[in-house]
Amino acid sequence: MTICRRNIITTGMTGLMASWLLWACSGPGLAGESSVPDRYRLEPFPKLLAAQRGTHPRLYLTNSRIQSLRAAIRTTHANLWKQVRSRADRATASGPPAYTLHDAYSGDEQLWQRDVGNAMPYLAMAWALTGDPKYLESARRWAMASCLYETWGLGEIDGMDLAAGHQLFGLAIVYDWCYEGLGEETRQVIRSALMKRASAMLEAAAAGRIWWHESYLQNHLWVNICGMAAAGLAIFDEEPEAVRWIALPLEKFRKTMDSLGEDGASHEGVGYWGYGVEYMLKFMDLARSMLGVDLYNRSWWRNTAFYRLYMALPRHAWTPYNSIVDIADCPRSNWYGPDYLLRALAREWRDEHAQWLARQVEEAHAASPQAEWLNLIWFDPTVVPKSPDDLPALRHFRDMGLVSVRSGWSGGESMAVFKCGPFIGHKAVRAFSSDPGGGHVHPDANHFVLFGEGEWLLRDDGYRAKWTGQHNTLLIDGKGQTGEGRMWFDGAPMLKQARQPRIIRAVPTPAMDHIIGDAGAAYPTALGLQRFVRHLLFLKPDVLIVVDDIAMNRSAALELRFHPEQTQAQRDGNAFLMTGDKALLRIDPLTSDGVDCAAGEIEGQGRAGEQEFRMFTVRLRAERQTWRNATAISWSKSDARPVKVILRAEDNRWVFRAGNRTAILNWRSGKADFHLASPGKN
Repeated sequence: MTICRRNIITTGMTGLMASWLLWACSGPGLAGESSVPDRYRLEPFPKLLAAQRGTHPRLYLTNSRIQSLRAAIRTTHANLWKQVRSRADRATASGPPAYTLHDAYSGDEQLWQRDVGNAMPYLAMAWALTGDPKYLESARRWAMASCLYETWGLGEIDGMDLAAGHQLFGLAIVYDWCYEGLGEETRQVIRSALMKRASAMLEAAAAGRIWWHESYLQNHLWVNICGMAAAGLAIFDEEPEAVRWIALPLEKFRKTMDSLGEDGASHEGVGYWGYGVEYMLKFMDLARSMLGVDLYNRSWWRNTAFYRLYMALPRHAWTPYNSIVDIADCPRSNWYGPDYLLRALAREWRDEHAQWLARQVEEAHAASPQAEWLNLIWFDPTVVPKSPDDLPALRHFRDMGLVSVRSGWSGGESMAVFKCGPFIGHKAVRAFSSDPGGGHVHPDANHFVLFGEGEWLLRDDGYRAKWTGQHNTLLIDGKGQTGEGRMWFDGAPMLKQARQPRIIRAVPTPAMDHIIGDAGAAYPTALGLQRFVRHLLFLKPDVLIVVDDIAMNRSAALELRFHPEQTQAQRDGNAFLMTGDKALLRIDPLTSDGVDCAAGEIEGQGRAGEQEFRMFTVRLRAERQTWRNATAISWSKSDARPVKVILRAEDNRWVFRAGNRTAILNWRSGKADFHLASPGKN
């Protein structure tokens, strides 16, 4: 029987319930026969799932797990519980937000509703662990508000995107964890909401009517199908249709896992890494415990905690608003976690470094509390935290073409991150003929960012429209790399041509790291670029030498850009000096003959609706067919002077001297050597 027929024969309903059912029977996804393919039936039916019919709670928690957590929150989990209960208390005091048609920032997406979905598990967890009726009543209020919101997104995305994904998940948790306390009437309202919303999303996803239905490497798919699956697992034994809400996500998540590279890196940036990993891990936990399906055993998952570690700023600089590298569409702070995500990875892989990073982020108040309740579920206190002091200071994420280097792990070190790879990684570019979710990538091959003396020195442009000129790399006749020019990166041409910028070399030594990127494949062939190879020589801890080898099939207007964090510069001969709050930065063009060197603001393009976006930029411009250029970047504390680098250029090698340190780049071999002068020698 359909949901409407079943609900209408319910007797003794309140006025609210009757009004709800009239609304529930009028929405998308309920009328007519299902067009969902037969493969979404979970056949054979998982034995683990069959064994859980008629039992609640069953999503993440069971009655026995609740009993053990009640003991743990008095000992090993006590501090984690304080955070969860505090959030539950705040949600209880505030109550759910009233329906708002248009918020101030998200347009048709109605992203304010994500907070509604995020709040519900806190309340349900507080009820499960304390039995305090105020949390049960608050969970009921928030759930009813969610069910009765007129829309979950506007227009074509009503019920089809992130507002829906979050609320499906939150409602599923309340339904499951508070099942006995809710009463049948409230359960009926929630069940009807889940049927209306998840059925509509399933129909659209199965038919390919939602833009994200094949975005296997993108957060929208992961969030939405995780919410759909949680809803299905909450009511599969009461609504037979709900089994399909589990089967479709399982199929799509399997393809996602098979498409991830081995290095653990994310093309969407650290902020979206947190968002996406949260919803993948939520599903993976449920898939293993309720379906008997293990999606963890992938190299990407073994390595992804290292991605988060190596994309963290030196820890003494962390603030709630500045703790991570913001390459791609990423802020400098965390959107989701990462404390509970790292604890899940630590538990799964006995990863002591992940456990250490989770604690450090938490102690620095740099975590985002979107789902701190997961700390209670995923924290394994038997995994002993271990600092990264035993880890290399350089990490090469080979699939994504990303290298993170730093001068050590003291917490006050210098660091740089260099990017030169296919927009979604080598493996995915080979696997897909259509873009599986590269919209948050930037056209920034051979781009790098730099952090030293406790602050940003050279920056990324952040979450903005996709233009190469807003990055620390090359423009040709004012034009940038393939895929630029829109709010979202256009990866179709890169896939069509299977073009793969790449890291040629990433060689660490105690005193100097040498990285080489070949970004030639990132530019449209029509520009005539034949070679753009960039060398980074990191003389630890305070000098970065950038050497570019550029060749065209014609003479062209070539421009190298460097974007300091600071917004003013003073000249020191050919060099530019920029003073920040803590650091003094020196950018010195060492091969400036015939090169126009200037510094000033450029007008950029921000996000949709952003009125003005400007970047301070050092620009090196030359009309050339071939160009070998060296730029020395050095830094010091603001009350000191950065080291000055001197270049002696020979035919086959360039010798760079920075005080008593010498780096030699051999043009024939492409290799670099480092020498340290003996004390007392010049």
